[in-house]
Amino acid sequence: MVELAETAPRQLRAHARRNRDRILAVARDAFANRNGDISLNEVARRAGVGTGTLFRHFPNRDALLEALMHDRTEALCTEAERLLGVPADDAGSALFEWLTDLVDHVAAYQGVSAVLLAEQDADSALHAACHAVDQAATSLLRRAQQTGAVRADLAPDELISLIGAISWVKEQAPDRDAHVRALLTVMIDGLRTSPPQARTASSQ
Repeated sequence: MVELAETAPRQLRAHARRNRDRILAVARDAFANRNGDISLNEVARRAGVGTGTLFRHFPNRDALLEALMHDRTEALCTEAERLLGVPADDAGSALFEWLTDLVDHVAAYQGVSAVLLAEQDADSALHAACHAVDQAATSLLRRAQQTGAVRADLAPDELISLIGAISWVKEQAPDRDAHVRALLTVMIDGLRTSPPQARTASSQ
């Protein structure tokens, strides 16, 4: 797996760390509440710090978004490593479980679905995080394909596009969880090499 970059110096002075934490708290609230177009100047104002302070911690929007996503991305990649160790017979289920978590991860903050699908510049703060997710998805997909659980004609970038599209729907309508789960079910059913059992009337 690709290791993520350290998001903050390990030894910040107490005052600097408090400033950083306030900035992240404001940004987290804004992005989680679908206000991802908030300016960095406004983030600084709401956090009660100067713009210079904000830019010392986060030189651009990508750096701020990467810091917001870092812990979630790290947990997602750790879970992928665990799932790669499950028995071969469970490789398909492991992939589907992880993809469901990925949708939740991507849809957590406004704009992340677009970031996932965008071509990231190697110098971007988001490059390592997006690359780590791509690598995890590729590894889980390839293993599921090798075991015959998932159709062999699907490329990793196509899978990421599907996840990005469903995540965008969840991002735009966070209260329509059942709708998003239905889309995930359709996608997962389409990935299988053998069709799932037909739904019974009682389960519909």
